[in-house]
Amino acid sequence: MVFSYHSHSGQFCKHAAETLEANVLAAIELGFTHLGLSEHMPRYCDEHLYPEEKELGMTPADLEQQFDAYVQEARRVKAKYADKIHLVIGFETEMCRPESVADALHLMQKYSLSYCVGSVHHVNGVPIDFDEPTIARVEKQLGSTEALFVRYFELVKEMIEGIKPAVVGHFDLIRLLRPQQPLTERILAAADAAINAAVKHNCLFEINTAALRKGLQGPYPHADLALRIAQRGARFTISGDSHCPDFVATCYAALPAYLDALGVDAIWYLEADEGKPALAHLCTDWRRWFDTHCQQQDGKEGHVVATDNTGQTASK
Repeated sequence: MVFSYHSHSGQFCKHAAETLEANVLAAIELGFTHLGLSEHMPRYCDEHLYPEEKELGMTPADLEQQFDAYVQEARRVKAKYADKIHLVIGFETEMCRPESVADALHLMQKYSLSYCVGSVHHVNGVPIDFDEPTIARVEKQLGSTEALFVRYFELVKEMIEGIKPAVVGHFDLIRLLRPQQPLTERILAAADAAINAAVKHNCLFEINTAALRKGLQGPYPHADLALRIAQRGARFTISGDSHCPDFVATCYAALPAYLDALGVDAIWYLEADEGKPALAHLCTDWRRWFDTHCQQQDGKEGHVVATDNTGQTASK
């Protein structure tokens, strides 16, 4: 078995590429047994629109309409390829305003979605994974990089406690633009509190290989935090956080050695009937796919090569 529960398409995410169906077909071609569809939830304020959305003249209302169209398309594709792959329909959260938890819970109920990837991309309403000037702005507001990290993990904890997501997304995304920041006692205390909340609520932590694609030294979460997570008995799943078909399993070749280093023998996958909550199941035979697929393929170097950090297409 092989799977990912974090994926985006250019059809419903303006910093991604190609259609949702193209991503599903790429997963099928790679031999995926399961794929989670997790387009971003809408952002409801003009100030939280991304530049590419503003350039297209989009409004928060457009994002709501886009999300509605996403759910309809996801259900169509799920039914069409039901005999080839198990698709789980969900979304990825945002924490860009005080009402974000309520916004996410409303979407889950309104659309009867099966799961969500609980992620934090903003601190004080400012994106922390977009570019250097943007993260520097919120860093200045808080007074230091340490304070930024602490506040980030506090928001992760708030998200986990409020939403209780099936999957915790890229737990230490804050390191994308600040990879050299040491994990001080204050930061570790905030991170540990978030980890403990996730363990309490039986969340899965994704090992997210997009960090390798973006040039970081390891997946999210990095080994120092991943070991703390493993030591608390947390459960792991795997995700590529793909933003185009070529990245569905990008850098997956790094996963077996990484999981070995964490002492993780088994990982978890999600399944869900249409409109029902996803259930987590233990997977013990996940290495079989890696034994046969984790080789560089001519013309497909973005798929499964652990050292491929060069892809630029739609790599937010």
